[in-house]
Amino acid sequence: MKKSILSFLTFILIGILKLSAQGIEFQHISLEEALKKAETENKLVFVDFYTAWCAPCKIMNRDVFPLSEVGEVYNKHYISIKLDAEKEGAKAAAKYKVNSFPTFLYLESDGSVALKDTGRMPTADFISKAEQALASIGSAYSLEKLKEDFPNKQNDERFLKIYLSKMDEYGQDLTEGFNAWLKVQTEIEESSMEMFELLSKNTRYIVLGEKADQILKENYEAYQKAASPWQTKMLSRLKPQILNNTKKEALKRRDAELFKAYMESYKTLPEVYVKDEELINSELTYYVLINDNESYKDLIESYMDSLMHEKLIREIQEDDLKSYNRYKLAYEKDPIPARKAMVEASEEGLKATKILKDIAGKGTAYLQRVSSKKEYETLNSWIDYGYELKPESCYIDDLRSRMYIKQNKVKKALKFKERAIDNWPRSDKKFVNKEYELEQLRKSL
Repeated sequence: MKKSILSFLTFILIGILKLSAQGIEFQHISLEEALKKAETENKLVFVDFYTAWCAPCKIMNRDVFPLSEVGEVYNKHYISIKLDAEKEGAKAAAKYKVNSFPTFLYLESDGSVALKDTGRMPTADFISKAEQALASIGSAYSLEKLKEDFPNKQNDERFLKIYLSKMDEYGQDLTEGFNAWLKVQTEIEESSMEMFELLSKNTRYIVLGEKADQILKENYEAYQKAASPWQTKMLSRLKPQILNNTKKEALKRRDAELFKAYMESYKTLPEVYVKDEELINSELTYYVLINDNESYKDLIESYMDSLMHEKLIREIQEDDLKSYNRYKLAYEKDPIPARKAMVEASEEGLKATKILKDIAGKGTAYLQRVSSKKEYETLNSWIDYGYELKPESCYIDDLRSRMYIKQNKVKKALKFKERAIDNWPRSDKKFVNKEYELEQLRKSL
């Protein structure tokens, strides 16, 4: 009898411990229901926007959401739900401008945004986001209130200082705020080394044509004269950083003119920084921003023609064989894991693989804009070249599958998609996306 009672108590205790050690309790309700429940229980709403093909989403779901320390914060203060941004969550994703995944949205019960962030993050940061959102509630400086006030307070130095401090606290991008504050600040002389040190600590917010860039250009000689050897070295390396910032900001704003400024300035960098691949990709991106499909296709056709005639296929294969033998010999002399990885990679053909990926990437982009029989024939010639370089290449199979999908030849598309998946490197981050594409293709039959 005592044994039975003891066993029962042990069972209950284990159940309680398991319950207390759980992660986030995601509720299977709609966003509207979650907001109503949050109002009733005096909580906030946490929304995890995900997609079926998003690898970082799966990592967060596996490694972070189930942790007890995460559940302790989120279950106490939030009604938590998951929304597939391509299915039941599509309307909400459009409303809150969700365009990358995962996106984490922290809402007040009236639907206003307390905090919004994106991407995979460590556990401590994820918990911190929940705490930051809670701290902003009822504050005159909540994230949504700051964003609402910012356009109308560009000349308010005091507000802009608070804005920068709070936006930094919320983990938001400070580029616009930093440059707005620089325009009106009265604390630091622009030609002083104090200003140079401020710019040096905030290089990620310097964008071509913005106030920080203007200050830097106007006072470059003054900074250079007063700079230490280390600071002089840093000055010489600022331009690539500024261009990288400019590119990111132009893409974020979808600003074609800013992107064009980036392109023109990139060409003036020292030769060591300028890459042919970046020149081509940037020009293609610019055509996307200005919606010039014809120029986009012309450039890809020219590029692919050059790529296929740069070297004979036999020469590429011979170069790859030499690389493989070289890495294999090095591994035999010193069998460390890094050398083994290079042997495995080179066995597939380093140059050939790079070319095949390039054909698949640019071919896919070209396919999206194909509008004539002649263009399909052009695309097929690239595919044929890819198979000649490497028969049954997973990247070229995937491209051919995409072409058949566009031509409504679903059975043929499925055949090549399945073969692509069979040969696709399991270590590739895109593998999970390809599996999802295959699943959707099967469902369409």
